[in-house]
Amino acid sequence: MTTTPELGLEPGETLEWDRARLAKPPSLRPALVVLACALVLSLGGFAVALVGSGQATPSIVTGLGTPVPGVSLSAIGASPVLQRISSGGIPPRDVLEALVVPDGARIVSTTAQDAGVDQYDRSIYFEIGTKSTELVKFYRAELKRAHWKLLGTYPLPSAGTELLAQRTGSDGYEWEVGVVVTPVNPSISPSLAGDGQTSAVMGLRLRLFEVPDSGS
Repeated sequence: MTTTPELGLEPGETLEWDRARLAKPPSLRPALVVLACALVLSLGGFAVALVGSGQATPSIVTGLGTPVPGVSLSAIGASPVLQRISSGGIPPRDVLEALVVPDGARIVSTTAQDAGVDQYDRSIYFEIGTKSTELVKFYRAELKRAHWKLLGTYPLPSAGTELLAQRTGSDGYEWEVGVVVTPVNPSISPSLAGDGQTSAVMGLRLRLFEVPDSGS
């Protein structure tokens, strides 16, 4: 999980400023101290804020999303995001371009179950403030639209749901995607726009894997 860095001066900066201040002639010290402190705090705070923003800003999937009928979510092409788990043209481009991510989803992590030695099997994880039913409807609609063959929808012991779909890639191999939707703890986000309502935070896993040959 990312954390927000503390704002303010770095340890040691105040001490260095004190030494410099004591070395100055005392005549204009009060005015110079006030002016310099304000400048240091402003510039220091700005610099720390910039560094913090680079470390703490989460990777949010956003853009000109396409509305999906029947749900409140919009679809963003997943190909640029899935480059994080692709390698050497695998999965093929047409498979990557046949997947979407909900607008506003936050990228959490990636895993490579294949460890780079077995048949391709990798996952990317997201979090998004929505309902599980919305995510399931979203992916049912989008997978069908992109000509994936839906293999089934399965309940999970963790109160989640998995959708499994398959399609043939341009490389001649069969590819499957597992869309796993699970609740995240804590399971509620702050009230929306002060209306007193809460939105569930859902975990979303997209697992892409190459189907083994039947003869192997």
